[in-house]
Amino acid sequence: QALWPPLLRPRSVIARLVRPGPFADKRPLGRCCGLAMAPGERGGVATALALQLLPVMLAVTALTTKGEASTSVAPSLFVAQSLLQRLGAAFVRPVVYWFFHSQRLFGWAYVLPILLVKRPLRTLLGLAAYGAIHRQRWWQVAIHKLLGYGASRRHKVVSPSRYLIDDNKRYLVCLHPHSILADGWHSLTARAIDSFEDGGNGPPGLGRKVALCFAPVIQHVPVHQEMYRDKCGAADKASLVKWWKTPGTDPALIPGGFAEAVFANAGDKKHEYSYIKDRKGFVRICLEERKDIMPCYTFKSSWMYWNPGILKGLRARISQKLSISLVAIIGRFGTFMPLRDDTTTVVFPPFEVCRYTVDQLDEAHSAYLDHLKHYFDFYKTEYGMGETELVFVGADFQDDDPVARALRRIGILSDQVTKKERPRKKELKA
Repeated sequence: QALWPPLLRPRSVIARLVRPGPFADKRPLGRCCGLAMAPGERGGVATALALQLLPVMLAVTALTTKGEASTSVAPSLFVAQSLLQRLGAAFVRPVVYWFFHSQRLFGWAYVLPILLVKRPLRTLLGLAAYGAIHRQRWWQVAIHKLLGYGASRRHKVVSPSRYLIDDNKRYLVCLHPHSILADGWHSLTARAIDSFEDGGNGPPGLGRKVALCFAPVIQHVPVHQEMYRDKCGAADKASLVKWWKTPGTDPALIPGGFAEAVFANAGDKKHEYSYIKDRKGFVRICLEERKDIMPCYTFKSSWMYWNPGILKGLRARISQKLSISLVAIIGRFGTFMPLRDDTTTVVFPPFEVCRYTVDQLDEAHSAYLDHLKHYFDFYKTEYGMGETELVFVGADFQDDDPVARALRRIGILSDQVTKKERPRKKELKA
């Protein structure tokens, strides 16, 4: 009682603190915290209160489960637990939110070279330690929970055509658009700890387990491997077929690839670009394996970051060759925190690839583009993209921005010629 007198009096200053409204008088609060504060001082009250309540907060967290036991111990402890949650939401979650988005966008890659120069031995030891534990289940679950605490709660998944999806069939889940790096999809995965567990039910709202077919190295990339665990890998045909042979798990990939990320830009609200005009490989695999496609479209994910709109076609072609997106990620305050996170992933009705034969690849691919655009136009107004037009682009995209025109004028940049348009050597000689 001598150590924590405010907690033992129901009508104490702390009980009044949790009520809405500004502080009427800071002097009593300063005295109860053991500090002599002037009425004009700001910030010191919250800091002193947090320090004084820290032991009780830790005790409440350790001794209670789901907040049920705290109400039976004492009303003041319940107040302390509520205050702990408020302090965590105000001070801890923003830090974890920043950490989640910065690290999923490879923010560690910017710091690692500096650490190797400044502290080479410690950095190498840290990398060795991470390499030793990063595939351990306890580590993956712990980091996944931390990321889920900071992930946004505004992302959601809806499946208005759920009745059209056959639970007994296997699909290829196609995620659109690529955006900067599957933005929106990561937050959904972070919040669901069991999304990629063997006994889980897959990402929330999807209704089935999936394996992300992005790249083989993703199993060892920090933040990503903690969330996806063993349900990730390459995007080639062998990997897709392997997951189809795995009971209850469908492969998921992003057909637009690294090139499509170049076109994601919060500064362009008129156009939504899909870099699958020439991408037919995923349709060919489905034709050969007789599997239908389940398209999932995340609305407003391309608006989460600002990305310069210059030389998009050139950067897209180089990105595809280098297998890395040439983008400049600029978020809130110039950081990796997104400009917005109110995205919605809509599961479109399945596209019936099995209606076509292997020889009808072009027809099936063209029909899939029509299918994707039809349902994008159908849902875009409901999910905040009513004035946006979906445009399919490919390797023949012509840059027409001021920088491209200037480079073309001085002869550095030439018009893009596709393989079909490029004349043959015999024609040139003639």
